[in-house]
Amino acid sequence: MKTVVKTSGISIADKRKVKVFLFILLLTSIIWLLIELSKITNSTAVFKIEYKNIPTGMLLQRKPISEISIALKAPGFSLLKYKIKKNKVALNLNKVVKANSNYYLLPNQQKAYLNAQLPGETEVVSVLKDTIFIELGKNKSKKVPVNLQLGIKFKLGYNLTAPLKIIPDSVTITGPEKYVDSIKELSNTLLELNDVHKNIYKELDLKLPPKNSNVILSTTKVIVKANVDKFTEGSFNIPVTIINKPEGIKINTFPNTIEVIYQAGLSNFNKITKNSFLVVYDYKQYEKDTLTRFLTPIIKQKSEFISSLKINPSQIEFLIQK
Repeated sequence: MKTVVKTSGISIADKRKVKVFLFILLLTSIIWLLIELSKITNSTAVFKIEYKNIPTGMLLQRKPISEISIALKAPGFSLLKYKIKKNKVALNLNKVVKANSNYYLLPNQQKAYLNAQLPGETEVVSVLKDTIFIELGKNKSKKVPVNLQLGIKFKLGYNLTAPLKIIPDSVTITGPEKYVDSIKELSNTLLELNDVHKNIYKELDLKLPPKNSNVILSTTKVIVKANVDKFTEGSFNIPVTIINKPEGIKINTFPNTIEVIYQAGLSNFNKITKNSFLVVYDYKQYEKDTLTRFLTPIIKQKSEFISSLKINPSQIEFLIQK
């Protein structure tokens, strides 16, 4: 029996011819491409923009457009480079035009300035956006108060011995007039404290203005501090004191003593005496209304260690003897 061996229809010589043909085709294409890329041609490319030479005393109120399309005349190699990667060019704000309160740039009037930033073989034909509006304004500084957002819940029997302290209690803000004028105060994200029975000392981050507003703060953090103490109640009986009483008039009060009930922190409780507060009744209350039969107490002064003060009774009766 004979064995028949089938062979491919393409001989080794034919395969070599195909390879040579493909190589020549590839080489020809590369040479053609290099020739084409070396030719001067027109095309457009997108550039990122920087704004330079802001007029003295002025500030960008809002960031203008950040990219523009530019028609270029350059060798294909250069144009290809601009197509692959966005390059950066600057526009000169010294050339800004003012119309009423509005400012704008005419980029096509800055072609020489743009050409100076590009390689010699590249020429700016035109900027496709003929007008760029610019918001300019004065640079301004002012102080604004810090208004903290706090939610404090104390443990039963505990409270502040004095108002919270904020350090600093105001912050200097600097930036475009438009944005600075709109900021009346600064605050923080809500701080919630529960079951508080120890002194408070917290560093808090302030809420910052939007990044595009270009507003700078003298500090971005504040400290909140306060003394916390356990409170207890005390009381004193003191005589009734009448002020602004005319000469020759005697006033009998009912009762002739009052009870002053106060709350103070344990650490300062022993510092409270009868001289720590002054409660009086003003005769002028009667002169304003001669039909009244009662006088209302007035707390003229009280110690900083006293957190609350209550007078018992809340009113007194009186009898005038002439």
